[in-house]
Formats: sequence, structure tokens, C-alpha cells
Amino acid sequence: MASQEYLKTLLLYYEEEIEGESYFDTLSERFDDPDHKAKLKLLARVEEHAAAAVKPLIEKYGLAPRVPTDLIASGQKAARATAPDWVQLIAEMRKTYPGYLRDFEELERLGANEDQQRLSFLTEHEVAAIKFLDIEADNPRGSALPLKAYLETAVENWKVPR
Repeated sequence: MASQEYLKTLLLYYEEEIEGESYFDTLSERFDDPDHKAKLKLLARVEEHAAAAVKPLIEKYGLAPRVPTDLIASGQKAARATAPDWVQLIAEMRKTYPGYLRDFEELERLGANEDQQRLSFLTEHEVAAIKFLDIEADNPRGSALPLKAYLETAVENWKVPR
């Protein structure tokens, strides 16, 4: 039996992935540099891929996410409130994303054994984002590779790290 804490957190994180996709898509429109635009679009696809991976868990537990248009609008609002300064954005993300990683790891701890593959795959999207940020901060060449690798992986082929 899944705990209420687990179900509430799972639903919240699923919704945040949808908001995140909208956030990065909208944010990409605010940047002029084609490389930055492309990387933000990749981040949006990573959020979309992560949400799709856990959607079966949302359905399995009969959870009811907020209306997609509300989630999209929330992501767009957050993007409009973000200054289009690449160096500042990367620095802020590098500061905050490790905390998100811990949150996803906690969700895994709360989840049932049969949910672990999808939960671990959700966590991995944050790992890929952090790798991207670390590379991007040091030398942007090749920084998109962790994001692309995540997108090329299907949740069904994901092996839970031991």
C-alpha cells in the first residue's frame, strides 16, 4: 500500500515536470544565442521525457494532476520572471539542482519496489541536468551530451543503479 506522502509527492513532481517543460520552452524564447536556445529546448525535452516515464505511475494510483493548461501557464509565468542572463541562469541552476536531486532520491526511498525503475529514471533526469550544468559552466563544448543521452534512453530499458 502506497503512503499518502509518496502519492502526494509523486503527483507534485509529475506536475513540476510538466511545468518545467513549459518553463524551459518559454525561457528558450527569451534568449538570443542559438546555442542557448537549443540547450533550453533540450532541457524542455528532458522534462517531457521524465514526465512521460512516471505518467504510468500517476495512472496506476489514480492520481489527478492539475489541468495541463494551468501547469503550462505556471511554467510560462516562471520563465517570464527569469532574467535572460545565461551565466546567471546556469549559476542559479547549479546552486539549486542538487537539492532537487536529493528530493527525487527521497521519492525513490518512499516508493514501492515495483515503482523503482520509473522513479530511478525520473531521478536520472536530474543527474543528467546537473552533468550538463557542470560541463556548461566549465566549457560549453559537449555540455548537451548528458541531456541527449537521457533522451535516447527509454524507461523500459533503464536499469536501477545498485
